[in-house]
Amino acid sequence: MSIKSIFIDARIWRYVLRSLADYIETIGILIHPSEGMKIKAMDPTHVMLIDFHVPVSAFEEYSVERETTLFVNLENASKILRRASKLDKLMISSDGSKLTLGFVSKSGALRSFILPLLSGSHEEVPELSLEFQVQAKILGATLSSALSVLEDVGEILKFKVSREGISLIATSDLGEVEFVFSIMTGTLIDYQVSENFSEFTNIYSMRYISLLTILAKLSEVATVRLGQDMPCEIELEMLGGARLKLYVAPRVE
Repeated sequence: MSIKSIFIDARIWRYVLRSLADYIETIGILIHPSEGMKIKAMDPTHVMLIDFHVPVSAFEEYSVERETTLFVNLENASKILRRASKLDKLMISSDGSKLTLGFVSKSGALRSFILPLLSGSHEEVPELSLEFQVQAKILGATLSSALSVLEDVGEILKFKVSREGISLIATSDLGEVEFVFSIMTGTLIDYQVSENFSEFTNIYSMRYISLLTILAKLSEVATVRLGQDMPCEIELEMLGGARLKLYVAPRVE
């Protein structure tokens, strides 16, 4: 089995795997000859689900003999990826017994690191079929900026949803911080609600939503989808058509 690929921006893999390492110990990277690479995993508590997909078109070079899943320790992989600099491309290659991660500099110089592959079987994560009542599009940088403030306030994040927009609210003993996003204020690119919509407030654990604080910086647009008493879905559109979806189950008070 032979796999060799070069991705245009090593930072995306660096921050995605580094963020996941705080919640999950081991992941399987599903690699397909024509569909690209995909990571789909749940945290041990089954509160959070991550779906990260990088299509073939996002790679400068992509050669995969057959579909396979590479199992890696996230902490070890993220330690290597921390070495990536701003302009580095990422080489991912494997012969089936080991994984090689390499950084290609602007001048073409290659620094490579070898990781052992773990044995295991691919755990099927079920597809979610959710009918959301609300869809809001926000600039990734705007969402990142808001979350960086909110995560310092409290452990609970409220999504208050109205016909005009959504509010993200964090509370603590010291007070409350609220960010209001709407078309009127220019903080939403697009906002859609269903015909039978009525106002609601969902509560989520900040610990899981804050995974996006850094990742949203690498995203042009973040799409937030919500329904009353439902998991939230936040999708980040990244460089080269890469996409990351985060699902977080609501808290029951």
